[in-house]
Order: sequence, then C-alpha cells, then structure tokens
Amino acid sequence: MQTVVVLACLLGVAGLASAHLCLVEPKQRGSIMGLDKAGSDDCILLKGPCGGRALEEPRTMFKEGGNYTVIFQKNLDHWVKATPGYFSVSLMQGPTVKALNQITDMGEPSLTLYTASGQMPLGMKGKAVLQVQYVPKNPQAPAVFYQCSDIMIH
Repeated sequence: MQTVVVLACLLGVAGLASAHLCLVEPKQRGSIMGLDKAGSDDCILLKGPCGGRALEEPRTMFKEGGNYTVIFQKNLDHWVKATPGYFSVSLMQGPTVKALNQITDMGEPSLTLYTASGQMPLGMKGKAVLQVQYVPKNPQAPAVFYQCSDIMIH
C-alpha cells in the first residue's frame, strides 16, 4: 500500500513540474498534437527561445502595421494566487525583440484558450519569429515555457 501512495505522489509531482503552453494560431513549430489533453508532450518546451525546435518556413503572413491575432492555450495550469504569472507575446527578427502583449494568468483552468491582438510594429519586414512564453512564477514549476511560430511580415 505504501508503494502505491509513493508512486501516486511521484506522478502528481511530475505533473506539477511540467506546465504546458501551445501556440495554436499562427501554428507553432513542429507538431501540435494533444491539444485536447492537459499535459500534451507537444506543449512542453523549456529551452528558450523556441523550445529547441528547428526554424521552419513561414506559413503565416502579416502586414507591417496591420492587425494581428495570436491564439494560444494554457495546456496545463500552474497558477499560484500569491504570485500569479503571465503570458507574453513577442516578435523577434535578428537581434531585435519587440514585446507585443502580456496577459496575466488569472488561474484559468488547463486547456483555456487565450487571444492576444494588436498591431504589427512598423519597420519589421521579412521573416520573423513570433514567440509566446508562459511564466508561471510557481516555485514548483519550471521558470518559463516557450512556443514559436515562423512568420512573414510584408
């Protein structure tokens, strides 16, 4: 019986230590399988800036100065009331990084979809990387989770 309790505790801690973030639109690099299940393997990327996933050809086009919408999912919740985290959306082009949006994590459940929208910055044309980060500020979770999408700005 004690072994079963220890195993259950270890599995619970493993779940807590792996928050997940998926980028739905524009589509994240690599696969996007398992969006319907909390804790999807495709939604846990811990290595910045893009989770270690390789650069892809842009599939989504945005107009310089035009409107954009980004949809992402908190695939596994790590909200802590005392230190609520946040989600950030940034645009990277070479050494230039522009913050686009920041959304506070208010404790929404796993599998919640978020939308960030605004206007593409001026002066950034060509290939770029759209990055979303989940910073849970939870001492029992990794510090940051990453997803990226390769885009074209014209």
